[in-house]
Amino acid sequence: MTSSAIFTSESVTAGHPDKLCDQISDAAIDAFLAQDPGARAIIECAIATGIVFIAARFAAHALVDLPAIARKTIADAGYAGGDFDARKCSILTSFVELPIEMRQPPPPSVDDEAFDRVVANDQANIFGYACRETPEFMPLPITLAHRVVSALDAARRGGAVWLSPDAKSQVSVEYHNGAPARIHSVSLTVAVEPTIIAADLEEFLRDLISKVLSEYEVRPDSRTQIHINAGIPFDIGGPTRHAGLTGRKNGIDTYGEIARQSGAALSGKDPSRIDRAAAYAARHAAKNVVAAGLADRCEIHLVNRH
Repeated sequence: MTSSAIFTSESVTAGHPDKLCDQISDAAIDAFLAQDPGARAIIECAIATGIVFIAARFAAHALVDLPAIARKTIADAGYAGGDFDARKCSILTSFVELPIEMRQPPPPSVDDEAFDRVVANDQANIFGYACRETPEFMPLPITLAHRVVSALDAARRGGAVWLSPDAKSQVSVEYHNGAPARIHSVSLTVAVEPTIIAADLEEFLRDLISKVLSEYEVRPDSRTQIHINAGIPFDIGGPTRHAGLTGRKNGIDTYGEIARQSGAALSGKDPSRIDRAAAYAARHAAKNVVAAGLADRCEIHLVNRH
């Protein structure tokens, strides 16, 4: 990044179709690992209007009800009625049972020699990143974008039932001399019930943005631009409006695209998958470099060629 720039990161709520697919895939992985800690599994999901498709490849001593897991995840995200309903949507599944010999032994203890015996056979190109911009050692734009959509989710669950589970935020941060200086703009795209008055919606969302972002040292000022549902009307959200796919939000899952990231999805993979486990390991290493005061920002690159 140049010394002076404006950088934008995006986040989405739990009900966004891509993020919904990620959650279904990860819920399925959790179910396999709960029954068999040595399970090997890859779960991918696609969603469109009224349809959920789940593809599973696994080797495990486990019996997992994938449709039930999908319906619970969809309902928890807020789709319990309307055009896309957790109880009524069609769920298609494709199973490939791999030879049981492919499952891993149970996870090793903290014994370093045991860890060294775990083989990573997949090719991977992995990045980890950390910086001093927030207490979590994350870039400020993606941290603020996450906070806004988390507040939207909380508001909907807390009684603002006219909010759809599907929403998206963008936060643009102005950098001076390589450090965050001010919030340039915030953009929200939120599906709502058509009965909501536009002025009431804008007042509610502007108040939400102000409360959430005022918690940070770099906060909105008199020049910060707020955009609410700019462009075409967004009165229909979720899979009825746009399809979803596991792994399509890597920038949101990592660093808001302020740093490099692997092209591989993080969701829907058991811990033996190097492209998932190594991404967490690289982030952990980068975070410790910054926390120790060795650098203001750190990017770590890991390559596995086997």
